[in-house]
Amino acid sequence: MTKLFALIDCNNFYASCERVFRPDLQDRPVAVLSNNDGCIVARSAEVKAIGIPMGAPYFKVRDLLRRHDVQVFSSNYELYGDLSARVMAVLSGYSPDMEIYSIDEAFLGLDGFEGWDLDAYARDLRTTVKRWTGIVVSVGIAPTKTLAKIAAERAKKNPALGGVAILTDHIEIEAALAATPVGDVWGVGRQWAKRFPAFGIYTALDFSRQSEFWVRKKMGVTGARTQVELLGTSCLDLESQPHSHKSCVSSRSFARPVTAYDDVKDAIATFAARAGERVRHGGLVAGQVMVFAHTDRFNPQQPLVQATATVALPSPSNLTADLTRGALKALGQAYQPGLRYKKAGVMLLDLAPQVAQQATLFAPSAANQMKAERLQQALDSLNGGQRGGRDLVRFGLRPQDITPDPARGGAKGSGWSLRRDHKSPRYTTSWAELRVVKA
Repeated sequence: MTKLFALIDCNNFYASCERVFRPDLQDRPVAVLSNNDGCIVARSAEVKAIGIPMGAPYFKVRDLLRRHDVQVFSSNYELYGDLSARVMAVLSGYSPDMEIYSIDEAFLGLDGFEGWDLDAYARDLRTTVKRWTGIVVSVGIAPTKTLAKIAAERAKKNPALGGVAILTDHIEIEAALAATPVGDVWGVGRQWAKRFPAFGIYTALDFSRQSEFWVRKKMGVTGARTQVELLGTSCLDLESQPHSHKSCVSSRSFARPVTAYDDVKDAIATFAARAGERVRHGGLVAGQVMVFAHTDRFNPQQPLVQATATVALPSPSNLTADLTRGALKALGQAYQPGLRYKKAGVMLLDLAPQVAQQATLFAPSAANQMKAERLQQALDSLNGGQRGGRDLVRFGLRPQDITPDPARGGAKGSGWSLRRDHKSPRYTTSWAELRVVKA
């Protein structure tokens, strides 16, 4: 029985999210910027046609964007995350086996779909996702995950396919491989893509036809596995359960250099809280907290300093109070006065499942631990509520880092706050920013 996989890929996802609640943008070029409005990280098809490359610094292409009437948005991660969850919820109804690969991609296992009209199945999926979420997706179906990635890319780039590409026939697979640059193959790294032409390898088909011995000798098991997948034999199964993480990072590049210790401290306290939210969501606890603070690597007027310090927690924890206490202790060891810091962050280390933890000699008493956990649950409940939203209640060390600033049309805050001068409303996650329909 031949395995089949479907890869569902949201088209120009960030730009598509911005268009969901702005129908006036459907035929207008849209670009989305990275943190602090630094670089282009998402482009609609119209922006790609202008010739603006991915990753282009915003300040270098600002005038070009204006000339072509491009609508520019700051990254709105709250909106993108919520719409991604809605898309994944729809996809989960199309197969019992699903792997969420990224914020805009998911694999579906199609075992047991023998005899189905796969084209009709894929087109119904596309129609339903568009109708229920407003997001357009491409669907690629093939016997392996690697080939499904190639099929989805073909579906996206070839309008004649109507958003669906199915590679099950040997001749169709070889034609698709011949049209795919080897650097675009999932599993082929950037460095190998540069080296392959020296061996006469330019396409995915060229790579698939190399001897197995040569591929394994040059690229190891990973390369051999990719070659086998291109030949139609599946060796990458769906990963329905996320990997157990050993660390968690929350960091940010600052909108402008920060020199004051109190500003760095405020940022570190915020990052510790953000990292704590993530590990609690994953049912994990941290054993150590590492803090890092960097100066600007692109500023030739001062030396590059990458200060770090790590502190072991008295007892593994995921409570914001414990993590913040450890992070600020580490900051006290790492901070060097007189420097202009451009980026800082908190990394939680030695992550382990909370349910597997054993009490230690330095652990708080059961009564105190229960009290602390109940306080944390109350804070999470308030901050996760629909009415209040994120950071409704927070520890006093953390100021409100971003506040409305109508004069700028964006946001302002302390020197370390995230710059998002072109952010759209959080239409689906904030009551205060719901779309209003006027009669």
